[in-house]
Amino acid sequence: MATRKQVEFKSEAEEARWFEDNQDRLLELFEQAGKDGVLRIGDKSVGITLAAGSIASRGGVLRKPPSQKVMLRIPTGDIEKARHFAAEKGIGYQTYIKILLRAGLDREEKARLVG
Repeated sequence: MATRKQVEFKSEAEEARWFEDNQDRLLELFEQAGKDGVLRIGDKSVGITLAAGSIASRGGVLRKPPSQKVMLRIPTGDIEKARHFAAEKGIGYQTYIKILLRAGLDREEKARLVG
């Protein structure tokens, strides 16, 4: 099997752009690995056993979760901060806001499970 050289990025922004530009291909590769029952972590293969009700038993197709458009009024200062921090990461500010929302929801869910 041919070995592939791992890509090294000059910045987090460059890495984020690469993943954004290649997300469809990465999803295809992930789906195929799931169908084959083998996923790779770095250069090591790991066998994956998928339980009933999992991706493979539903036809082996991984789909992006559904999304819904929403309109929010967000203070201008918060939008400016989001744009600034997103630009530092090389991603769009809306993507950055979604990342923050997901992190906050995960944190809240974890806190509710613990307490």
